[in-house]
Formats: sequence, structure tokens, C-alpha cells
Amino acid sequence: MSRKRWSYRLSRPIPVKDGPTLRTLDDVRIFMLDNLPEDDQARRSWQKACEILLAAADGLADVSAVTRQVELALFQQAKSMAK
Repeated sequence: MSRKRWSYRLSRPIPVKDGPTLRTLDDVRIFMLDNLPEDDQARRSWQKACEILLAAADGLADVSAVTRQVELALFQQAKSMAK
């Protein structure tokens, strides 16, 4: 089994409202585990982000795909909170 590459940098930093700025795969992993409410973790957009995150850490997916999916998940999360 290969070693995960959590230090890979995202395509661009992702600022999280009232939270950290995500810069690496590890930042995303920690954010999802420690800061994301369980209801949001269950959302399809975050599930997809998790799948791509794990694949990118294994070198099987492009880090830019993680960046795009996390941005989308954060956007959808904010949109649902505005309702």
C-alpha cells in the first residue's frame, strides 16, 4: 500500500467563512473530520469531495478536482444554510 500524500497543495487556497483557509489535502481532511457537521458530511457533495480527496492522496486523482469539489460543496452548504 502506498503512502498517502496529504501535503499536496490545492490548486488555489480555499477560504472557509468563519473557518480556516484550506491550502493542502491535509487541511481539507482535517476540516472535514473536525469542523464539518454530520448532516453536511452526509451530503452528496461532501461525499464526492471525500472520494476525490482520498484518490488524490493516493495519487489517483488530480488535486484540482479536489479543489473544485470542495468549493462546490462549500457553496452548496452555504446555499442550504441561507434557506
